[in-house]
Amino acid sequence: MEDPPADPSGGGGGGAAAAAAEGPTVQVADMRWPSGALPLRLLEWKVKPGSLVNVDSVLALCALIAQDKETEAAARLPEKKVKSDRAGVVKELCCQPGQIIPPGGVIVRIEECSHPIVMKGLCAECGQDLTQLQGTNGNQQSPISTATVSMVHSVPELMVSSEQAKQLAREDQQRLHRNKKLVLMVDLDQTLIHTTEQHCQRMSNKGIFHFQLGRGEPMLHTRLRPHCKEFLEKIAKLYELHVFTFGSRLYAHTIAGNGLKASPLSRLAHT
Repeated sequence: MEDPPADPSGGGGGGAAAAAAEGPTVQVADMRWPSGALPLRLLEWKVKPGSLVNVDSVLALCALIAQDKETEAAARLPEKKVKSDRAGVVKELCCQPGQIIPPGGVIVRIEECSHPIVMKGLCAECGQDLTQLQGTNGNQQSPISTATVSMVHSVPELMVSSEQAKQLAREDQQRLHRNKKLVLMVDLDQTLIHTTEQHCQRMSNKGIFHFQLGRGEPMLHTRLRPHCKEFLEKIAKLYELHVFTFGSRLYAHTIAGNGLKASPLSRLAHT
């Protein structure tokens, strides 16, 4: 017989809070023993305040208490593992070892994970597969995760919460203030370089970088503009350089790391 799941409708510190525009607010929920189950005697805690738990994490070992001699004679009730029905951080243990937990009684209080960083449907904080939650809670009104901001255009699966995005922006701003620099977006194509698939055999190879982005891909030919590297060396002392291109990330890194060797952009290719 499987352990009865903890009652997700616990009150007290729980209840579904109204979701903010950017996602759900952090809430502390009471996890209760189901009202229709047998009472429990708490034997041993497997977590402590501050412990990170996921769905189905074992919280405690308990013993079911028979209600009458007939039930007790029918079967010797084994120990039960009380498991979490949500992901988050344990805030309070509501029982002491040896204490009886009645049906509907509060077992533990959990600060539910707001899933602030999500990569391909997995929460980076608690490891919960959010696609499973969406499948079982398809009719829910409040968002599952606070991660609504895409951080990397080439990796749309990476999402962070608006608060995380603001924190990253503040850290960038503080770094720039410390270094006393502004950001300079350095465009590649038609500005610093010119790339084409066409190559004239009569053209001098001086200043031209030849490369492929992958096996079977066409050969590309990139010419640097005159004095390009000297310009980058001088401007890097005044600004923090960022590469901008409508090409792929691999293309930008290949140009910066190989076509612009010994320039400030070559160091960006490895960061």
